[in-house]
Amino acid sequence: MQKQIMKKLKRGAIGPASALAIAISACGLAIMPEQAIAQASPADTVVIAIEANLSRLDPHASTTWNTFRVIMHVFEGFVAEDLTRDDVTQPPLVPALAESWDISDDGLTYTFNLRKGVKFHDGTNFDAAAVKFNMDRMLDPEFEYYQSIASGLMRWMWQDLESYRVVDDYTFEIKLETPNIEFLRRLAMGGSGTPRFISPTSIRENGNDSVETNPVGTGPYQFASRSIGELTVLKGNSEYWDENRTPTIERLMFRPISEVATRELALRSGEVDMISSPSPDSVEQLEAAGLDIVSSPVSTIYMMWVNFKEEALSDVRVRRAVCMALDRDGMAEFHRNGFARPATGILNYGGPGYDPDFKDCEYNPEGAKALLAEAGYPDGFKTRLDWTMGGGGDVNTVGDAEWIQRDLAKIGIDASIEVFDNGTYWDMLGGGIREGTGFMSVSWGETSFFWLDQVVASAASPPNGFNAGYYNNPEIDQQLADARSSASESEMLGHLATLQRTIADDMAFIPYYTPIAIYAMQPNISGFVLAPQHWHDYTGLTKK
Repeated sequence: MQKQIMKKLKRGAIGPASALAIAISACGLAIMPEQAIAQASPADTVVIAIEANLSRLDPHASTTWNTFRVIMHVFEGFVAEDLTRDDVTQPPLVPALAESWDISDDGLTYTFNLRKGVKFHDGTNFDAAAVKFNMDRMLDPEFEYYQSIASGLMRWMWQDLESYRVVDDYTFEIKLETPNIEFLRRLAMGGSGTPRFISPTSIRENGNDSVETNPVGTGPYQFASRSIGELTVLKGNSEYWDENRTPTIERLMFRPISEVATRELALRSGEVDMISSPSPDSVEQLEAAGLDIVSSPVSTIYMMWVNFKEEALSDVRVRRAVCMALDRDGMAEFHRNGFARPATGILNYGGPGYDPDFKDCEYNPEGAKALLAEAGYPDGFKTRLDWTMGGGGDVNTVGDAEWIQRDLAKIGIDASIEVFDNGTYWDMLGGGIREGTGFMSVSWGETSFFWLDQVVASAASPPNGFNAGYYNNPEIDQQLADARSSASESEMLGHLATLQRTIADDMAFIPYYTPIAIYAMQPNISGFVLAPQHWHDYTGLTKK
C-alpha cells in the first residue's frame, strides 16, 4: 500500500484572504478581510497563485525556480536573458547592470562597463564598489558579510574563477582560470543561488540576515511585504533605470497554493488573476469558463536521481531494468494529457545539445525482468520513492510517483512513496538521498548546461551540490570541463553528446518527460509572455 507523509510548511495565524486584505491595506487600500475575496485585486494589482512557498529571498542563497520568478524582479546582475520573446528556443542575452563588456582574446578576462545613474531601492548608488561587496559576500570566507550558503550553491558559477577587482568606479574585472564558453549566460541564471547584487548599505545597517526580511536590489519591482506561507508583495519601482521595463502594474502579489484544484478554484472565483501550472486535465474546462490559457515547451526534464549507495542499485543492470520498466510514452500522453514529451536523455529541450532522437533505453518490461534476474533479483526487491508535492512549474507530481510505482511493480520492484513539501524536499536533496530510498525526483534542465555541474559532477556530491545519489565518474568530470572550456559551440556540443552517452551507459539518472508549461489567467490580463525559460518577466503585464 502506498504510504504518504505530508510535511507541510508552518503557516501564520491569519488565512490567505486576511493576509491578502492586510497586504492591500498596507499598500494604501482600505479593504476589510471579508471584502478581500471579492476585491482581492484592484486595477493596479495582479495576484498570481504559485505552486509552492518561496524559499530564501537572499539571491545568493535562494533555491527553486519558484523563488527566482519573484526575486529576479527585485535583484539584477551584469546581464539578463530577454524574456519578452516566445519565438526563440533560447532567450537572447541582453545587458543589465553592465552596459557592455569586453572579453580578452584568450577568453579569460571579462571587463564589465557598469551602467551609471542606477540606484538601489534604498537610494544607494550602484557602482563597482557595490559589485565587489557582493562578490566578497559570495566568495570570501573572511569577509564580514560572507554568505556561507552561497559557497556550495554557487559552485556552478564560480568554479573557474581566478580573481576579481575594481578597475575604477564603473568598471569591474573578472578573471577565469580556464575559459568558460557559457560564462555570460550563467551570470543570468538563477534557481540555485544567483549572482545578482544586493544593496551593501542595507546589509551594513541591518545585518547579513536582513536580506530575508528586507531584500533591497535595483530591479523594476521592490519588496513590500511577506507573510511566510501566505503572501509576498512587490511594488513597482518608479525610479527604475530602464523605461522599457518600468512596470505598468503597481503591485504583484504571489500566493503559494500547492494544491492544484485549490489554485484553479481561486482563479475561477476571481480570487486571483493568474495561476501557474493548472492541471493538464483542466485546460479545456478553464477555457470553456472564459479564462485565457498560455502554454509552451519549457527547457526542462523530470528525472529520477538514483541512490548509488543502495546495494541493488549499485548494479547497472538493475538501473537499466528500472529504465526499461517505465512507459514514458504513456506517461506523457495519458498522465500528462499530451502536455508533455517523453524524455530519454539527460540533455534537456531548449538547452545545448538536445537531441530528440537520443534513447537511453527502450520500453521493455519483459527484458527488464530478465535483467533483474540476471543481477540476482528474480523476485525484485523493495525500495522507496521520496517525492515532493512540487514547486515552480510542477503539477500532480505525486501522480508521477504513482505512475512510476505501478510500472516498477510490473517487474517486481515494490516501491513505497513518501511525499514532502517543496522546501523540505530541496533540503533533503541537497543533503543526499537517505538510506532506504532508491530514487528522488525533481524537474531540472536549463537554457545552459550549468545545471549538470550541480547534479552529475562528483564535486557536487552533498553537501556541495545536488548530486544527491553520489554518482562518481571521473570521465563525466572531464567531459564537463572540456565542454566548459570549448573554443566553439560545435566543440561544446560534441563534448555534451559524449557526456549524454556516458550517463546513459551508466544509467546514472533516469529521465521520464519534458513538460509543456501552462499558465491560466483572467481575460482582462494581457502582456504575459511565456518565454522558453522557467522564470518570466512580469513587467509587461497590463490589466483592463
